[in-house]
Amino acid sequence: MKILFLLLGVVLGGEAPHDLHVSYGNLGVEGRTAILQMRIFQDDLEEALRRMEGGEHRPMAATPEMDAAFLRYFSEKFVLEVDGASLPGRIMGSGSDELDREPVWWYRIAFEATSPITAARVTNTTLFEVFDDQRNVLRTARFPEGRRQAFYFAEGEDTVEIEF
Repeated sequence: MKILFLLLGVVLGGEAPHDLHVSYGNLGVEGRTAILQMRIFQDDLEEALRRMEGGEHRPMAATPEMDAAFLRYFSEKFVLEVDGASLPGRIMGSGSDELDREPVWWYRIAFEATSPITAARVTNTTLFEVFDDQRNVLRTARFPEGRRQAFYFAEGEDTVEIEF
């Protein structure tokens, strides 16, 4: 029956929702700077922002208003701590893309520490309030050495300690 409804949605012009609830992040660290590029399914992010703002659905757009809304949400859900201090993020850019033919929205966020980043504590609860099965993947790279690591965040496993 579920397949029938999904097929009807596609035939009648609607889109079937994706079943995977995951975000992907790439965090590059060099000296005092860390830059994160995060990709999130667009409809999932729109729902999270709608819930946060308690309002109507607003489609994602590369506007100062939408960036400000995202940064408010992001600052609560993704925390990068270096030397015990939470680093504020600054949006460098955003836009749309596709992942397996599904619309995603990406953000590039910069963080600056007061000294070279050699270790960090990362908490990533992005979309955990929206989906019980939400998972977040974070890949890190230390430059110029190129040391790479990967981390997985799930409910109850939302914080990692990273040595770069």
